[in-house]
Amino acid sequence: MKLTQQVLKKLIQEELTKSDKAEIKRIVSKELDRFETKFEKALKPVIEEELKKLLKTKRIEGDVAEISKKILKKLYRDLSIQHPYIIDRIKL
Repeated sequence: MKLTQQVLKKLIQEELTKSDKAEIKRIVSKELDRFETKFEKALKPVIEEELKKLLKTKRIEGDVAEISKKILKKLYRDLSIQHPYIIDRIKL
């Protein structure tokens, strides 16, 4: 059987009922849950191990320290110039 363009359009434009939509949602949700489970079992430990290796290097530690210092300096400048009352409220 050869599908003509008109027949194909009719098949595509067929309106889905609420039950059809609910069934599609259920199927997609089920498949996503399966994928998530497979991901957690297979890839998550590998990714975590690689991240642990990378974060332990001295280069990354230095970069994180420098970024943290820059953020704290900018925060301090902003607080002291634009909001000096916040610094006055800090109790030691």
